[in-house]
Amino acid sequence: MKRLQTFFLLATTCVATAFAQDSGTGFVGNDYYRIHNFATGRYIYVTDNKDNYDITHDQEDFQAIQLWKDANKAISAPASVIYIKQVGSQYDLMAQGSGVHALTGYYVNVNSKGNGVYEVYAQKDGVTKYLSDDRTSDRYDQGKMGTGGKLNYRRWVVDKIETNHATNYVGIKPTIELNGKYYQPYYASYPFKAASPDMHIYYVSMTDGDMALLQEIEGEVPASTPVLIECTSANTFDNRIELLASTSATVTGNKLAGVYFCNGERPKSSTDAYKIFDAAKMRIFSVENGKLVLTDNAPDRLANTEVNNYTTWETEWVKCIPANTCYFKANASTPSVIELTSDPTSIGTIGGNTEKQQAEGVYSLSGTRLRTTNNVEGLPAGLYIVGGRKMTVK
Repeated sequence: MKRLQTFFLLATTCVATAFAQDSGTGFVGNDYYRIHNFATGRYIYVTDNKDNYDITHDQEDFQAIQLWKDANKAISAPASVIYIKQVGSQYDLMAQGSGVHALTGYYVNVNSKGNGVYEVYAQKDGVTKYLSDDRTSDRYDQGKMGTGGKLNYRRWVVDKIETNHATNYVGIKPTIELNGKYYQPYYASYPFKAASPDMHIYYVSMTDGDMALLQEIEGEVPASTPVLIECTSANTFDNRIELLASTSATVTGNKLAGVYFCNGERPKSSTDAYKIFDAAKMRIFSVENGKLVLTDNAPDRLANTEVNNYTTWETEWVKCIPANTCYFKANASTPSVIELTSDPTSIGTIGGNTEKQQAEGVYSLSGTRLRTTNNVEGLPAGLYIVGGRKMTVK
């Protein structure tokens, strides 16, 4: 995400802030919003961290910023969540692990058109450019971010995200189902906590042979923490999370890694647009033989490949990690399939003889971390998980 995306993100930040102040939704300086075009209703998504924009020469690359219709789709898309930070009379924006001002040093201005509708613009060397949906029809699901749109196509409305809002909340859309429970690998740039009842949030804390332990996170999840979320329904309405401005919570020993982007508008050679699946280094969440597992069997996804120096494109099937999900960091000794359990007593009782990946720290059998080192001195007599292995303290 270069100058264009920065400019855009900052601009959307301004729009959101100004709209919230006018509409009485309680904007107080820092919050999360979604932004949609006034004419087409298409929502802004940040889907890459590579872009460029030369305002004086009217040259742009907006593939990192996509516009998509359907508010229901946006509900479960972290790419549609924009955090607004007020800086004096201007604004900065954070989304998908990137900060606009940190990247470009720019803030933006907005021009109110009344009724909570705004034009967002940037200026340089006497040139003013307005962000717009350049696809001047609302018939298409996907729009085209640019600076050529006129009238209502360069005007934007911003909605504040609220956990209990009827339509503008953040919900989890699970893709894995097992025995009436639903799961979703998740990776987002914002801290959060479960808001709906009976949701559980896990990370992988240790492995033993072909078994891995799902460690539950009680309470708040730090920003940019890869997790597996257990839901009770396939409906996002039942799987709400509450976004947090900040948190002091920490997670240590996480064996998962996260992915922000999987942008179908980018060539797969763009290293940040895609995370190409590598079976030698990765395992993904799935269901096999009626069990929740980590596996090296990743599905194919459509991707674009540049041909003739970006003048034409070819579409092919490649194995990629989906956007805003996570994977297990494997190595040469990792089994092809690893069974997952949330019961620490199961670790070491089932599975092969492959080398154990040590987990630093002392845990109770219920999974509670008691110490950050493997020192058991002074512990009451009993059975513990120490360094990833069961140990009896006498």
